[in-house]
Amino acid sequence: MVLIAHISFGFWDHFYHDDAVLARIVHHVAYLGTYGVELFFVISGYVITSSCLRYSPREFAGRRFWRLYPVFALFTLLYFVLNLVTRYEPVKLGVGKLLLNLTFLDLFAGTPALTPNAWSITYEVWYYIATYGLLWFLLRSTSPWRVVGAIAFMTLAGYMLAAYDITIYFVGGALLYFLQQRLRPVIAAGPATAMALAALVVIVAIAGTMDFPTNTYLEMPGMVLPAVALVVATLIFVQAVLFGQGALSRLLCTAPVRFVGTISYTLYLAHPYVYIAMRELLRRVGVGNYPWQITLLPYLVATIAIALGVSWVIHKLVEVGPYELIYGNRIYRDPKPADPTEHAQPAEAAMETNPR
Repeated sequence: MVLIAHISFGFWDHFYHDDAVLARIVHHVAYLGTYGVELFFVISGYVITSSCLRYSPREFAGRRFWRLYPVFALFTLLYFVLNLVTRYEPVKLGVGKLLLNLTFLDLFAGTPALTPNAWSITYEVWYYIATYGLLWFLLRSTSPWRVVGAIAFMTLAGYMLAAYDITIYFVGGALLYFLQQRLRPVIAAGPATAMALAALVVIVAIAGTMDFPTNTYLEMPGMVLPAVALVVATLIFVQAVLFGQGALSRLLCTAPVRFVGTISYTLYLAHPYVYIAMRELLRRVGVGNYPWQITLLPYLVATIAIALGVSWVIHKLVEVGPYELIYGNRIYRDPKPADPTEHAQPAEAAMETNPR
């Protein structure tokens, strides 16, 4: 969703900015692209809660570091060097801003993320820290300081929720994890596909027409009700797909979708660079001189194909290579076939197949 939103919006913005019809189309697509991040926060909250309860503090931190940081650092440093040479965005220059980004402190310093899309990775890291600390001190720690630790991480979690309203999606995903045993029989016995489709209609109607700021997501005058409805519809959609066995669940387990999901973290950070290169190529061939009805589809197909190929290579070399070398096991494994006579543990299966 993010990939298609970025490359289609940029295509209009740089080559067909005066076309009103294409403008309406790409703006709706752009809204859905923003929602793609919100949807991911729900999935992340669900999966990471399982990881928080599974690993010791040291192992959790190590696995998260080697899972996320190499690719993040690669693209952050790449952008810094390219920006230093081209001065593409002078406001992002400076070693201080680079260090704030590399340590994920830019969120609190108010400085912009360097590489495109990296803002959400910073959110993720602080979600991980707050969630793990809170669950550790509340459920697992035997330290005499556990009350103090619980209060400290509860304060951090409260700050994230109050300062960045979009955090509600991550919290919702975590709640789904704890409610899974109660929700599973209800969803499995009920019309899961119908519930997912109904929620999807609400999601498209709201997310495709409205844009909500991350900081004041639930506070915009006149938009509070749609914002809350979107959060609720998202949680219904995710839990119906997770715990149901309908058509949508089966679709999301097909090989093409799983491939894109597997490389999605690298794809998320890599595709802006592919788009910039494609944009320069299209500028040189004068693509704007032709009707967008002819050029849009070939452009989308070519850009997506190249982005997938580049992302797969970086995924293998940088994203999973160091992790698998250090921990001696694969990140992704094929899930075991579902046994209809047993209640499988979806979080553990998701841990092995979800890209983050």
